[in-house]
Amino acid sequence: MNNSIIDEQCTIIRDSGAKISIELLKTSFDLFVSELKQIDDIDMINNLIEEMVCSLSVVPYRNKKLADLKLLNHEFYFILRDKILIENLRERNIEDKIFPKVLLDVLIFFMNLSCNINNNNLNEFKYLFFHKILINEIGNCLNEISTYGKYLNNNLIIRSINYLLILFKHFHAYDITKADYLSISPIFYGVIQCLCCSYSIDLIKSLKQSFIQKLNDNQILFLCSMPYYLQWYSDYYHPENIIKILRILLNEFTIWITNCHPDTYYQCSSQLAKMIRHLTYLFVRPLKSDYINILCQDFYHDYCKLVLHWSSILSSILSNSFNKYNIKLNIRIIVQNLYNFTLHSNVLNFMKTISNLIPMLLQMTDIQNDEIQLNVYRCLGKIMIETDIKTMANPQKIASMYIDYINNTMNDFNKTERFTSLLKSLISELT
Repeated sequence: MNNSIIDEQCTIIRDSGAKISIELLKTSFDLFVSELKQIDDIDMINNLIEEMVCSLSVVPYRNKKLADLKLLNHEFYFILRDKILIENLRERNIEDKIFPKVLLDVLIFFMNLSCNINNNNLNEFKYLFFHKILINEIGNCLNEISTYGKYLNNNLIIRSINYLLILFKHFHAYDITKADYLSISPIFYGVIQCLCCSYSIDLIKSLKQSFIQKLNDNQILFLCSMPYYLQWYSDYYHPENIIKILRILLNEFTIWITNCHPDTYYQCSSQLAKMIRHLTYLFVRPLKSDYINILCQDFYHDYCKLVLHWSSILSSILSNSFNKYNIKLNIRIIVQNLYNFTLHSNVLNFMKTISNLIPMLLQMTDIQNDEIQLNVYRCLGKIMIETDIKTMANPQKIASMYIDYINNTMNDFNKTERFTSLLKSLISELT
């Protein structure tokens, strides 16, 4: 059943696209809310909201209009949260429950919207999403997945949780308080429980021993989005939670990745590369620098195997640079991984014994990419001895790269962790 007023507003939004004004969007939102309040039929509400959200998809979320304070505080967004997200999550255990397509549409919309979180609208975003019922439903759903394996055959619920984790991950880059972290702790502990359960081990074992494969929804949630959610999590938790994950999963991951032939890495899909990147980061650099020595001894052998394999992958990439489109992306990920390993003192000593590592790093110093160059020189600064550095054609480049990056990050709140890391890295080279 159609609604002429909603149809008209959706047409206006679609026709205006990126040029639509915030005032016009607010007018449409006002009319959406007015019409929805007059409807009792849940199927009709779902269909109309789906039409509304689909019309909003033509407004590029990166232009920030949809995250304007006037809209973030609008009742329309709260209707989407309460009527679509919360009600469907609360009904997930109803037998023969059929989830409406609009659930994923709204989740994707909110996930994209959350990319626009900044210091000016942070409180409005928190008011919208740091909602006790929503957070508890997410936490309960994660616990049911880890304890009973529920929903592992329900792609819609698995995708829903995936999008919600990414949405909440976007808050971590900003100044949220200890009280905020406490309010979302059911999600954190639900993720920890999932990654420590037998299903995570089974999902790693289910991966083909190849870099050429497509991930299913369960693998994406457990092996990509969950590690990503935990990346650079706040200090407001005990590091033992993260270390427990490493004890359970690191060896299985090491076995899998070291059985994937290095020569096939350049064919790795973006989704698989993202999974590898997030898992590697979780396993190698899961804690703030103050805690990283905890990992040195316990996971040394796995780390050494991983370093050797990443070195082999890098050698393959540099030797077969025919795929120009992906080479910079591949090298950027590999060099970041190698730098993370240098943070472990005993692994760093092992890296110094890999005969072709320094020549490969030197080979990449001319690649026109600031992040690659920074991490290459950070690695070289740690691996090379003083006499090696003096023989470099341009040894002062190491210092200049640090200075340039410190200047670029020191006034950017979103790069506080990187700024701190750079300072510590530079100090370590000078002492």
